[in-house]
Amino acid sequence: MRINEHVEYHNTDILEFSTDVPFDFVYCDPPYRTQRTFKVDATNDDTGFGDIWKDDEAYASWFDRVVSHLKSMLKATTGTLVVHMSSDNSFVAETVVRAHFKHVQKVYWKRCHGKNAVRNKLAEVVDVIFVCHHNTQRRTFNRLCTNLDSAWAFKFEDDVGAYNLGALKHDRTRRGHMYSLEHNGVTYNSPHGWKKNKDDVNKLVRENKIHFCPKQHNMYVKVYQHEHEGVPLSNLWTDIHSITRTNKDPRLYPTQKPQKLLERLIRLYTNEGDRVLDPACGSGTTAYVAHTLKRKCVVVDKNPDTLAIVQKRFRE
Repeated sequence: MRINEHVEYHNTDILEFSTDVPFDFVYCDPPYRTQRTFKVDATNDDTGFGDIWKDDEAYASWFDRVVSHLKSMLKATTGTLVVHMSSDNSFVAETVVRAHFKHVQKVYWKRCHGKNAVRNKLAEVVDVIFVCHHNTQRRTFNRLCTNLDSAWAFKFEDDVGAYNLGALKHDRTRRGHMYSLEHNGVTYNSPHGWKKNKDDVNKLVRENKIHFCPKQHNMYVKVYQHEHEGVPLSNLWTDIHSITRTNKDPRLYPTQKPQKLLERLIRLYTNEGDRVLDPACGSGTTAYVAHTLKRKCVVVDKNPDTLAIVQKRFRE
């Protein structure tokens, strides 16, 4: 069924869905074998699903078939499969994805703060996101940055603007460019060399982009606040929190993930016009975000309740 020109919905089991057109990105947020039933509202709404399995072996066998099936629909060189799993149920998932993919990176998402109700163990606040692909050199990957943290104070200022100091000296572990530079009667040396060559540094001096510390015989590159792109994203994500029951990102399905999380993943591993698949779509967050980012998306879910939820999401 067509939700709109870019989003296609299928009410079926993922193992029964197939297509001849491969996907650039697959986001799989499967059951975790929690041995419980999930509902949006335990008292007033039966919308949800059961996550109860006979044993670990039965779950592992099913998940292995799912990953194998998703892999067959993924572009072999440029595609990425992302598997989202709770940290306490991640062992089986990691074992399976590493058996199918040459390259697997783990991203740790701190989804919430510690729960005060937990008394007999450490609170579970982290999910593990497995990023799987075959070709590191050719796969789609778009470098992203996050906002600057408090460590970047930009406490210096000149006519151009506020700036911080970027190190030029090499540490003792590596040898850099060996030279001396004179400025206003002071000679600047580095025992292990400089990170930039002399011509580049002289050019920065002429542009007034070097901060000199005469007493320490040291110099730094000026890193201006208005030019700084932010902190490169790492594999520890602490700046995206679980959805709440507000109207901004309303909870429509019990295991729904926040829009900001899907937006980050889709921006990282796809480009405009790429094809995205979510084989357990729930509330349709992946479809909604992919649509807003101008990607084409196919969503699948065997729960018939999800169609009305996905349609509602796009209506409202």
